[in-house]
Amino acid sequence: MKRSSTVAFISAGMLSPKKRDHALARRQLYLNYGALSLATKLELAGHDVSLLHGEHRSPEDVFRQLQESGRFPSIYPLMVSIPSFYALPWAQTFCKLAKAFDPYCRIVVGGRWVVGPDPNWFRGLLPEADAVAPGLSESVIEQLLTERPVLSRIAEPTPGFTLNHRLVDGFRKYQPSIEASRGCGMGCVFCEERDIQVEKLGEGAALATSMALVREQYEGEEIRPYLQSSMFLPNARWAAGFADEMHRRGLDISWRTETRVDVMTPQTLKHLARAGLRVIDLGLETASPRQILAMKKACNPSRYLSAASDLLTACRDNGVKAKVNVLLYAGETRETLEETTAWLEGRRDAIAGVSVGPVLAYGPPKTADVLIQEWCRLGARPIDKRAAATSGITAMHLSPDFPAEEAEAASLALTRHFMDQDAYFALKSFSYYPRDYDREDFDRDVSASDPSLLPFSVRDTSTPEVMPSNKFDTAFQD
Repeated sequence: MKRSSTVAFISAGMLSPKKRDHALARRQLYLNYGALSLATKLELAGHDVSLLHGEHRSPEDVFRQLQESGRFPSIYPLMVSIPSFYALPWAQTFCKLAKAFDPYCRIVVGGRWVVGPDPNWFRGLLPEADAVAPGLSESVIEQLLTERPVLSRIAEPTPGFTLNHRLVDGFRKYQPSIEASRGCGMGCVFCEERDIQVEKLGEGAALATSMALVREQYEGEEIRPYLQSSMFLPNARWAAGFADEMHRRGLDISWRTETRVDVMTPQTLKHLARAGLRVIDLGLETASPRQILAMKKACNPSRYLSAASDLLTACRDNGVKAKVNVLLYAGETRETLEETTAWLEGRRDAIAGVSVGPVLAYGPPKTADVLIQEWCRLGARPIDKRAAATSGITAMHLSPDFPAEEAEAASLALTRHFMDQDAYFALKSFSYYPRDYDREDFDRDVSASDPSLLPFSVRDTSTPEVMPSNKFDTAFQD
């Protein structure tokens, strides 16, 4: 059997979108920048490397592409990255295909959120994996090609190199990513990085250099990078210096990032806007004081919400679109959600859109059970007690007020209240839709989708949306 000398990375896709299955959801692209970091390091070491994303294509289709391109089988292991538990079923099928074609191929599987919590549990679900990497692997990636190094979840610093997006099959479809920092460590109960301390930002000049290098990779075309950071935490001085450096280099690049609502000052936001920040994802989660405390989001809800309000005002005043994340949490009631809704409504002119969903327990029993037990004390209960063991995704009935079906309905109602198709397209097309996906494509997909599944209001639909007639739900109607 002829073997190539290419190191092939596969980013596992999904058999169906993780929230609701419709044409728009299947258009979304998520660049696996963790796998690209490993691929880039190997390329810098002299290897022939490629990264193929599964997206929403079938495992069979992706495997066929890998074979027909001559990259598989290879003298090197097949590197499979699983970015979320939703991608696990796809990866299971793909790895079975690879082993059936070449029983001697070595498969190395990574994806720290999926593999790391309990590697033994993971091996039981994916026995085709010859090695599993439970954490960040830049320090061992070269060894993994020929050896069997000891693998652990030890945190690793942000790499000092710029991701090479040209290693990605069809890279021009994807908006690029630039990793700014790693870690968070703020202790929120639901967050997988709650105990991983945030890393200090590097020099703004280095980040500007990466911006310039990525633009060169795209041959000067317009790019809208996502500055990847679980909690982007610059101070005003850093932000001002970064803005000055971007202007000195003539880098007129619009970009996006995410952070908490209570860690960035309005002055910092102003400087970042001058540096090109145009969209920011803000983890508000809730505006209910009771739920803020339950999540361990903050010890002082009033101070937390005041900081959030100031930051939203700064976004509005500086031309930055704020997308606010809301989490329906364990113990949620109609009263607590109405508190959040009223708070958002009072700042509607500063909010470009919202993303809403009920909390889920991710992980195998070893880690998920601790969360589930705490949530049960708040009045929640799992829909399926076996889910953690079988899939790593446990959905919850949040409270007597919010069984799972009602929580899903409330999530859709709230997003539709704050977003129409114009707002949704503006936010999604900035980062997540293919770079050549335009408004005509979007409108065509809207027409082809079931409107009951869409997370925004569609003004021109011929079938008016039917809402439940209780007080809570009618409060969300425009």
